[in-house]
Amino acid sequence: MERIYFRTFTIISLVMFFLLLSSCSQVKSEEVPKIDKTPREVLGFYTEQEGVYPGSQPTVNSQFSSLSSIAPFWYKLDDKRPGNLIASVKSDHKRKVIQSAHDKNLKVYMVVHNLFYETVEKGKQVAGNVLNNDKNRDIFIQNLRNEIAQFKYDGINIDMENLNLTDKNSFSLMIKELSDALHHDGKVVTVSVPANTGDSRANPWSAWFDYEKLGQYADGLMIMTYDEHNPRTKPGPTASVDWTEATIRYALKQEVPPSKIILGIAGYGWDWDTTADKAEYSSYEQLMDLKEKYKAKVIWDSDSKTPHFSYVDKEQHSHQVWFENSKSLRYKLDLVEKYDLKGIGIWRLGLEDPSYWTTIPEIIEVKK
Repeated sequence: MERIYFRTFTIISLVMFFLLLSSCSQVKSEEVPKIDKTPREVLGFYTEQEGVYPGSQPTVNSQFSSLSSIAPFWYKLDDKRPGNLIASVKSDHKRKVIQSAHDKNLKVYMVVHNLFYETVEKGKQVAGNVLNNDKNRDIFIQNLRNEIAQFKYDGINIDMENLNLTDKNSFSLMIKELSDALHHDGKVVTVSVPANTGDSRANPWSAWFDYEKLGQYADGLMIMTYDEHNPRTKPGPTASVDWTEATIRYALKQEVPPSKIILGIAGYGWDWDTTADKAEYSSYEQLMDLKEKYKAKVIWDSDSKTPHFSYVDKEQHSHQVWFENSKSLRYKLDLVEKYDLKGIGIWRLGLEDPSYWTTIPEIIEVKK
């Protein structure tokens, strides 16, 4: 009798144990629901082939599923007719690229800049002729509205990278007026601004831009977080992780909402000839060819979280190369998630490490 009682008690205990285990397992799975990530903008700046540098269309064709939008770099301010535009490509080509992007469910933003004149000072003057004259500003905004409507752009990116310091307020005013007009048309306005950290590491052009006002008026602030080191500096990272984070913190301190910050991502690198004291802008593919040609070893810099290598060329010149790859990209994408930013803007499609396109969807949810 005791044995039967003991056996029955044991069976009941085991049944209760497994029921309890099943219940705990169910509670645990209910307590840890799957968290959906916030979709992020992945903007790719778009250019035609530039000499030895490949054009952007092949990347758009193959990687559109990891992109949200493209921004063709086709327009600059007319230096002879203030408020007008000069396009670098023909109308048929614009339509072809834009329609192809729309077919791939990509937004398209026209880029307008004040670069590639005879001198930097000329670029400042051309911008000032628009910014400081009410009539010219009105002509400029109406021309943009007409171009956007004609070619079915989804919005615009203003990329006036060098201004006179005295034009700071008039630039903010122009962005306000442009945003008011384009928002009426249901279009998006973003502004590219130089990286600013609020300290000596800030881009020398960054003081020209009022982050707070631009962040208030525009839909997005594309912070050019690249060229921390460039031909005007000694060799070093294109964008170290701490410098990149400092630019985000500065923008947030200026009351720019994180939901409007687009973090600039470099697809390129710099090859410094330290013997001749000059630097060359290079694509990832070009740099990897140099690495193979000169049997160089890529070294990971744990401080900046970026790769680099050195070599001596056939003329016995010493070189230092700093660039970005998919590993360094991960640290930037982590910052996007950490600060809950709007997304990233890649300069430019066609120059980057091809592994970017597996890394991006691994870390962020691409907005479509």
